[in-house]
Amino acid sequence: MTIHAAITPDIEAVCARAAAESDAIEAARQLPPELARALAAAGFFNMFVPDKIGGQQLAPPEALARIEYLARHDAASGWVCMIGATAALGAAYIDADIGGDMFAATERITCGIFAPNGRAVRDGDDYVVSGRWAWASGSANADYIGLGCITLEHAEDTPSGKKIRLLMVPREHVIFHDTWHTMGLCGTSSGDVELDNVRVPVAHSYSIATDAPWAEGALYNMPYFALLAAGVAAVALGNARAALDEVVGLATAKKAQGHSRALAERSGVQAALAQAEAEWRAAQALFEKTVDEAWQAAQHSAIEPELKADLRLASTHAVRSCAEVVRRVHDIAGGTSVYLDSSIQRRLRDAQTMTQHMITNAATYEMTGRVLLGGYHPGMQL
Repeated sequence: MTIHAAITPDIEAVCARAAAESDAIEAARQLPPELARALAAAGFFNMFVPDKIGGQQLAPPEALARIEYLARHDAASGWVCMIGATAALGAAYIDADIGGDMFAATERITCGIFAPNGRAVRDGDDYVVSGRWAWASGSANADYIGLGCITLEHAEDTPSGKKIRLLMVPREHVIFHDTWHTMGLCGTSSGDVELDNVRVPVAHSYSIATDAPWAEGALYNMPYFALLAAGVAAVALGNARAALDEVVGLATAKKAQGHSRALAERSGVQAALAQAEAEWRAAQALFEKTVDEAWQAAQHSAIEPELKADLRLASTHAVRSCAEVVRRVHDIAGGTSVYLDSSIQRRLRDAQTMTQHMITNAATYEMTGRVLLGGYHPGMQL
């Protein structure tokens, strides 16, 4: 699906608003509450929530196109909405009577961290939870935060990676730590969060490994980790596309010091731009093709491990290729791009920061390469 086919007037308007507020987002290191609620009202957080409880249950190609479009306007906004939308996949696993309010209520905002950094001990119908999690993207405005925990039936039990659940926790029970002082994605409010002996109902938790979704539809046949990786790739592609578009305008108008011709008239700039454009188009084409293949497979049967690995591979490739694209753009722009009032330097910082997310970092090539070499095993987080 092309981006324009996925964009409604409401989405177009709120994305323009995010672009207009991008400097304020960067400075505050979080989305303004009013903008976050406007993005929620436009449907950015409930794209993957089952339609039976009021969500949109969008096809991934359409949802990812919307995320990419938002990231073209402001990468931080795109990142926060991507994390929130994928966290809301939990609505397909948590009882509909609970999930309807938790995920699909008007202007509801969620976020989540899969990393099992919490310890949840069963006590009747509750878990008693303690732990601390980094990279809580979007937590500044989230109503519920999904937190990965190793669950224990008794406090003395040995922790096991086979007993990981995501617990959806209301923000009033969360301790927020202002740790998000970073190179890029500054506006995503991705600081640490903590729980200290908080009671969370067992019914507010789910496991993507052992639970079956109650919701019907091909969307819930999509692999969780691969869909998260695809979300990161969509943000990266949108960010890089914006950088390319911005440098075209700059090259047309700017004359380098000591030169009478505009940058756009110089052969070196032309070649560098063409190479960056080719890299972006290649990454985008592989990504879109693989997402479409996975979506077609999900509508007919379970997705084979090899296709899951292909989606992880295409996503990681897109994220890391886009970082190189933006680096080329930064070179083309020259000294202008080092100033803080240049959007290109922010695009570069954001692109590089995306490469460090665990779902698309360089290490993910090892996992997908192992599958290519016939080494798949069921425990892989594809």
